[in-house]
Amino acid sequence: MKNFYESTVIRPTLTIPVKLTLDPIGTLPCLVKINGIVVYEDTIDTTKEIIQDIPLNSAINVDVQIYRHHPDAVKVSLDIDNNNILPLYQHLANPPTCYLDSNTVWTFNIPNFYSWHHKISGQGWII
Repeated sequence: MKNFYESTVIRPTLTIPVKLTLDPIGTLPCLVKINGIVVYEDTIDTTKEIIQDIPLNSAINVDVQIYRHHPDAVKVSLDIDNNNILPLYQHLANPPTCYLDSNTVWTFNIPNFYSWHHKISGQGWII
């Protein structure tokens, strides 16, 4: 095998686990979408762990929306294929935080995980 992309052509069904952890402060309604699919929509009052398998070459788009009243909030952490992504790269989220305390939609987007991770962590490009 010459490179990473040839592996995905040989085995196109490879997936990577995306683990999103929501740690609420208070009790509040929460809506979570991963790649446009609603994976959680309910009131959250204890730590909630959401695990979703995503195809290896797919983009990863995480949207979290809370409906809150002061002082309720949610802390978000994200692991992808056992790599700690949030809060380490929270500056790339929109808004750039892992502490959600507004009713706006919080988003975190990655075009292709391994290419993105190698570049952002200073390991160079995957060819």
